[in-house]
Amino acid sequence: MNKIFKSLMAIFIILLTLVQAQGSVRDEDRFFPSENIDKDMESFSANDSFSTKGIQYGLILNPLYLYEDNDSGKLGSYIINARLWGKVYLWDNAFLYLRVKNSYLGTTTTEGIYDTVESDNVADLDLSFISSKFKNGAIVVSAGRKFYSMGTGVVLNGRGDGGEISIYTSFLSINLLGLYTGLLLKDNNPYGLSDRDLSDGAKRTFAGATASVDFWNQKLYIFGLAQIDNGKEDETLKSRYNSQYYGLGLEGVLGDLSYFGEFIAQQGKSYIYGSDEKSSIKAFAINSGLDYFLTLPLNPAISLQYSFGSGDKYRNSVKSPTRPMGATGDDSGFIYFGTFSGGYALKPYLSNIHVFKAGFSFTPLSWSDVFYLKKMSLGAKYLYYVKDKKEAPIAQGEANLPESFIGQGIDLSLRWQIFYDLSAYINYGLFMPGDAYNSTEGNRNFIMCGANLSF
Repeated sequence: MNKIFKSLMAIFIILLTLVQAQGSVRDEDRFFPSENIDKDMESFSANDSFSTKGIQYGLILNPLYLYEDNDSGKLGSYIINARLWGKVYLWDNAFLYLRVKNSYLGTTTTEGIYDTVESDNVADLDLSFISSKFKNGAIVVSAGRKFYSMGTGVVLNGRGDGGEISIYTSFLSINLLGLYTGLLLKDNNPYGLSDRDLSDGAKRTFAGATASVDFWNQKLYIFGLAQIDNGKEDETLKSRYNSQYYGLGLEGVLGDLSYFGEFIAQQGKSYIYGSDEKSSIKAFAINSGLDYFLTLPLNPAISLQYSFGSGDKYRNSVKSPTRPMGATGDDSGFIYFGTFSGGYALKPYLSNIHVFKAGFSFTPLSWSDVFYLKKMSLGAKYLYYVKDKKEAPIAQGEANLPESFIGQGIDLSLRWQIFYDLSAYINYGLFMPGDAYNSTEGNRNFIMCGANLSF
């Protein structure tokens, strides 16, 4: 399977994650109603038991179409994603959950750099874990392959094999987690940084904790996460990337205003390419936003968001585990293992970049008496991108001119919850390059549309 296909699957995994409710609230879910295709994973009450619930099962289908057009080529592709799940109640307040997934990628248009993209199929054990509640729900313990997330999901937000303990009191909540990513199917492993990670599957260990306090519809939380790179490396080409993350966040509701803000400090060690010399990592990130819901017909809402990931002026690729030869000082490039939605067409990685967003959404048919028309929303966002270090590029070498202005973007979205078990969505993105790109670089267009069907 070539690198382009793996990149497509990575984009698909990220975008699909953004339209699911999996733990922490995503940027997209704050602005648009979420397509929660995991209703089968909702918590059950203390009265649920094997005798009353027994075995539950179902199938989730997610067909979608993607089209991308830029100066490097054109690609039209479709993905048919099927998830078969089962849930067995073992005893009061305990269940076993199992879900297998099959993703088929087909192509309709391949031009330019996408000429080599071919159809392919990936089958995987998606989720498999046991969860149990104790002390009337005050303690929840789970173990196995499941989703793990911290804060807003930037630092960590994805599948892994491990365990999690959540403790709830009247004042303080504590969550402890640990996971390993090396057992994931290598073609469906989003944690890779180096070429070896992509070819062998990223072998990383994560351990962390979150403590949060709720007060007056607000939540204050802190977290810490350690990431250990267990991957192989050559004696003469060391590349292991070990990092630690410390976060502080505040989110809540004030009348018709909801908000969130998260600050992340990153530490650790990274190698200088082709040597045994290490740099100290000192990087930072911010993820924040607010939504104001107007008490007017059609339920309008205004959204403002700001996100930032520090950059390193020596890096040629913001996601490389190593710095180039000749780099000096601290490594200030922010590298993370979660998800970030920064625009459909550019799809930026949150490193060496400032992302400003302003948007608006409304429900055009909320007045209707027809129930399957009421839950439709339309939205638009304007995005403005600026570099942190103008000397360095973004992504894998994009915007490589020593200029700060990356460009502008427009996102348009439709969300439609047609029935309880059927929803549809359309995303359109336009990116207009700025001074950091060559004058020959044209606009980029991105389209994604699909449906979620559960039964």
